[in-house]
Amino acid sequence: MASQYTVRVHALMDHVRAHLDQDLNLDALAKRAGFSPFHFHRVFKATTGETLAQFTRRARLERAAYLMKGAPSRSLASIAVESGFASHSDLSRAFTRVYGLAPSRWDRKRRLDAVPEDRPEPRAPPDPPFSAQLRSHGACRLAYVRMQTWFVGDALPRGFAKLTAWLQARDVDWRSTTLHGLSWDNYATTPLEKVRFDFGFPVPPHVHAEGEIGIHELPAVRAVDVHCRGSLQRIADAWDYLYDDWLPNSGYQPADLPGIKRFRTGPDVLGWNEWDLDCSIAVRPLTP
Repeated sequence: MASQYTVRVHALMDHVRAHLDQDLNLDALAKRAGFSPFHFHRVFKATTGETLAQFTRRARLERAAYLMKGAPSRSLASIAVESGFASHSDLSRAFTRVYGLAPSRWDRKRRLDAVPEDRPEPRAPPDPPFSAQLRSHGACRLAYVRMQTWFVGDALPRGFAKLTAWLQARDVDWRSTTLHGLSWDNYATTPLEKVRFDFGFPVPPHVHAEGEIGIHELPAVRAVDVHCRGSLQRIADAWDYLYDDWLPNSGYQPADLPGIKRFRTGPDVLGWNEWDLDCSIAVRPLTP
């Protein structure tokens, strides 16, 4: 089943190389590859070892170098446009950063070698190992509060307190329900100041959105869940396990929903310094 991921991603890479001078936005590329845009960046990296943005940058630079070498009389401005860079200066900055010299200083004859980048250490096997479970989750109507740049300061406790106070004022017994966390963005593709995260609790039909509190209507789903308890790093390791190890070999692909954290114990109970939750990805069968 892993070959289906590989086939789709490789076909998309061919498409990107053939359309470097066009707008290669994530949503359009994910749709072309048949994956949910919520998860495609993780699927792409798990398959290729580099992010979609890194691959696109590399392909554009390789195209520019090819044109520079094959047509020494061409201007850098025209080569930048054909390679998909916004301007001559954008090409120059990217070229210098990757190859260690400005394109104007390259004689267009000698070999170009990328300057080695600092790379993270290989991911160690999780300890203890994760165990993925396929589960069915019913449709859910969530009252939610949205937080941007949620990892800074006390944004999470403040958002949680705001939501629970709002629910309590409407006689909703939130303590008897499951807290959900919805991740709408990824740090690799979204500016950090725009990263969105929602806390939500299930509510009955008579509760409606008001002010800063919105309503999500989540459909019934089949999902892969991994339980983790511990630090934020443990949670990050759980997501890596799901995308890098479980999904490519599972016969499933992510459905068009964000990743969800389903809390087993409220973070307020654990003092906001430990987490007890299931990392959950809605899935559907992988089709050719």
